Amino acid sequence: MSNQYSKGPHSTVSKMLVAMLFVSSVLMTAGCDEPDDDEGVIINAPPVAQLPVDTLLNLNCPEVGIFTETCVLDDPENPFVDTVIVEFDVNNEEAFNKFELADGITSAKARFYFWATALARRSSGENQWYTARALHELWDAAGDENIRLQALKAYRSCLDNYFGSVTFFTFGVFDNEGNEAAFPFTINELVADNLYRAASTNWAILLADGNTNPELIIAMLGDWGYVYQKATGPDYDNGVVSVIDF
Repeated sequence: MSNQYSKGPHSTVSKMLVAMLFVSSVLMTAGCDEPDDDEGVIINAPPVAQLPVDTLLNLNCPEVGIFTETCVLDDPENPFVDTVIVEFDVNNEEAFNKFELADGITSAKARFYFWATALARRSSGENQWYTARALHELWDAAGDENIRLQALKAYRSCLDNYFGSVTFFTFGVFDNEGNEAAFPFTINELVADNLYRAASTNWAILLADGNTNPELIIAMLGDWGYVYQKATGPDYDNGVVSVIDF
């Protein structure tokens, strides 16, 4: 299934990842939801016309969109409360609709609700990362300080709770049996690059008061307990995030 960011103007960690974000993404983890019938998954997402397109986000609780908080499922403004979001299941590979649903979302606010809902129902580094990206995108559009701080919480949660987690992308490589290969990319490095390099997202760096000095991101990661060996051009695919051993 294609992922939502594949259709936007965003650049990412490397030229390879830029290419990957123009194609399908596959999450290689067990799912928790079952299809509604034997013929496949019923996709019951709200029509696009009913999804929010504004940039005003009322946080339903202080930790909404952060592992392990599930209050987004009680948010009356969440349009995806009743949506069946089915994760990849190796035992039923056809019962997987997450990225198909995500591809129909056109606003950052709706993307936040979708990925926060997915995270609340299925804990994974991938769902946390996409939630963080949605908050980052929404802050870039709205400039709301509460959203900026929530985006930082979500990115940090990726490192604190899902260190070593991966997300999978496909980009047109097939095996001898004609199956498209899925390649893992570590969320640690995706997070650090999204935070450090504005060009990796085409959104402003998540610093207060219009500050654009990326070295402050390195200091912030240090405060969180991580060291980031910055990725270097031209491909920006050699960054490394390590845990500080105090």
